[in-house]
Amino acid sequence: MKQQELESAQEQVRIDLAAMFRLTNHFGWDDTVWNHITARVPGSDHHFYMHRFGLHYSEVNASNLITVDEEGSVISGPSDVNTAGFIIHSAVHLNHADSKFVFHAHPPSAIAATALKEIPFLVQDSSMLYGKVAYHEWEGLSVDPDERFRIAERLQGHSCLVMRNHGFLTVGETAGECFMNMYYLIRMCEVALSALATQAPLETSNPELWAVASKQYEAFPPGQYEWPALKRLCDRLDPSYKH
Repeated sequence: MKQQELESAQEQVRIDLAAMFRLTNHFGWDDTVWNHITARVPGSDHHFYMHRFGLHYSEVNASNLITVDEEGSVISGPSDVNTAGFIIHSAVHLNHADSKFVFHAHPPSAIAATALKEIPFLVQDSSMLYGKVAYHEWEGLSVDPDERFRIAERLQGHSCLVMRNHGFLTVGETAGECFMNMYYLIRMCEVALSALATQAPLETSNPELWAVASKQYEAFPPGQYEWPALKRLCDRLDPSYKH
């Protein structure tokens, strides 16, 4: 890739990542300055962009993202890095080359579902994630570098990771794919919590049908249609994310 093309690709990834932060704030999934969304730097194997520790998601824009290497050292930007953010995201960026965007969140409407032994598939739009959700056991705060190996192993072959008693992790080759995986994972959990709260008998259908529906959803890959619309929403809300 020529230098000009590389710089253009890097700028676009920065813009898309900043949009993910702003949309996370818009949907109410952020947690003051905590949690993290990252993107692999085009032209590098393991370097990634992440937000400056201490910024609210509504303050993140393309130019104030920092760049971190595989050792957790900041290449550009302030040197104060969220340790848990580095541990969780480097687990993916070091081991899953196709997962260019990584999204970790503690959405208040759905985080209670991380305490369930397994989250049931109950409604049609959850079926797009059928067979794509893995589970990772809680290990306390994610500050142990060795946890990266276990996160990477559990994520293998999946696009969503429920970190039990903790939060959610989704990945994607594009910003749109990663964001919509989180969108549908949160909806799946919100539906499960609402349905379980009724204490009424649940219709869970059969595994064969969930697998069929998951296959049908391949005609509508996450992010392909939604992401352009979400970017337009971002532009209307506050276009400063691009700068």
